[in-house]
Amino acid sequence: MSEAVIRRLRWYWPMEAGNVVLVPLLVFGLVVSSGGAVSLALIIGAAANAVLLSVGALYWRASLRRLQGDLAAFQFWIPLIARAQVIAAGLTLAVLVATGAEVIGAGGGWPPSLIGAVGLSALAVLEYLNYYHVQLQHFDNAADLKRLLSGQGFRRAHMARDIAAWRKTRASSI
Repeated sequence: MSEAVIRRLRWYWPMEAGNVVLVPLLVFGLVVSSGGAVSLALIIGAAANAVLLSVGALYWRASLRRLQGDLAAFQFWIPLIARAQVIAAGLTLAVLVATGAEVIGAGGGWPPSLIGAVGLSALAVLEYLNYYHVQLQHFDNAADLKRLLSGQGFRRAHMARDIAAWRKTRASSI
């Protein structure tokens, strides 16, 4: 099992890292090429997604290193990733507020910047939940998809479980 996970993580963490740049560039490119302007909601959405995707890339890279026998890398990154939750949650909330304000300001219209902001807002919420709370993503692993389709529902996110374990050992050592 762990060899299969190692193989998957070897490509997965770089994909997450690449998306840190690709997702905002793609959205900005689509908005601007559609005649839209870059808005505050779009900028905050790009920042929120960049932080969340960075956290994900760091977590999966540290997880890979742990599976390869380097526990020190995992122990180094988990506390930082846990502390980054406040920033990730704050940016996710900020993009929702900024996008809500843009929706109100659009007066029923859907300019490209609003469509992009809504997309980045939705992605930020989904990424935040997928990493810090419950595993939403099941399409990249057949076993996870099979488990979900069998009616077993969603489970706690891997990162959330590792953060909880780190907090528990930290609390017991105090």
